[in-house]
Amino acid sequence: MNEQLNFFYSLLLFWQRDKKEEALRLAQLSAEKPHFSHCLEWLLFTVFEADISGKNPSKNQSVIPNHSTNSSLLDKTCDLIRNFPEYFDVVVSVARKTDGRHWADLFAAAGRSTELFEECFQRRWYRTAACYILVIAKLEGPAVSQYCALRLLQATLDESLYELAGELVRFLLRSGREYEPTTTDSEKLSPRFFGYFLFPSSYRRQTLESKGSFKELSAHVASVKNILESHASYLMSGKELSKLVAFVKGTQFDLVEYLQRERYGSARLDNFASGLELIRQKLQMETLQSRLDAEFLLSHMCSVKFKEWIVVLATLLRRSEVLFDLFRHDLRLWKAYNITLKSHPSFVEYHDLVESLDEKLSSASNSEET
Repeated sequence: MNEQLNFFYSLLLFWQRDKKEEALRLAQLSAEKPHFSHCLEWLLFTVFEADISGKNPSKNQSVIPNHSTNSSLLDKTCDLIRNFPEYFDVVVSVARKTDGRHWADLFAAAGRSTELFEECFQRRWYRTAACYILVIAKLEGPAVSQYCALRLLQATLDESLYELAGELVRFLLRSGREYEPTTTDSEKLSPRFFGYFLFPSSYRRQTLESKGSFKELSAHVASVKNILESHASYLMSGKELSKLVAFVKGTQFDLVEYLQRERYGSARLDNFASGLELIRQKLQMETLQSRLDAEFLLSHMCSVKFKEWIVVLATLLRRSEVLFDLFRHDLRLWKAYNITLKSHPSFVEYHDLVESLDEKLSSASNSEET
């Protein structure tokens, strides 16, 4: 790797002397080698550190470096690295390794943080885009970073990137507690202020139509809740249960509160037979992960006493003790369950479960009579 570092330093000298074609040709020869991205990062970090040192000389420095030369070198280093797709990762990685007080100098050379974020967002490089959120908060203010984070949250949910979505949720909730807009912030939250983001005009128009005005972004915590609940409804309506479990675990979404409210809405099961068949297909119970997902959902359904879901999930998991406890207090439900499973040819695999439950319930009934 040391050889590559020396190579890149020589490469930068070529670039400084305006031998850009030769420099790029040489750099492209190393693009496939190991540690290429780390070398680019080292190059930018080293030049940026020199730039910082030049502006803040220590007492032991006898010679003060030429500021304009260092700044020019930083600009040229960014220009060189910008030719490679690793540029966005390299810049934000260097930022994270340096004091936030100097970020303004770095991004003056590398490009505005919101524009780099937007480029990553458009390329669907969501993990890299997320790294820019803290930089944006520092350089552009909390309102801007919150808006970017809300956009990114919706995009990560659409792509089922639930761990990343969870990180964004935590950032938004934390920044919501730390930031309380005042009347002087009204100009900051205006559509004109957000125009520099370079967002497509169609997106800005849709956002204005759906939210009324950008002033409502100050209540972004409510927006987070709405986004999460909408996604939960989307998954529940489509019975995408494995994704629902991953979503809940990744974002710490309050599934219990949601189920209590949506019992007769998106979480409703209209028919036991069709529900059992659909959920059996969706969960693919042959795999361990699907069984774990079903157990996770069953525990939540039990906590809100959601009988329709308890019966379906307990049947798929063959949790006879759960079904027994439910049916012994609701014999009408047991009779309907018994008839349904025995009358559908596709449910033959559950006949032994029904017979076992029948024996237990009969035994329990006889014990109570005596």
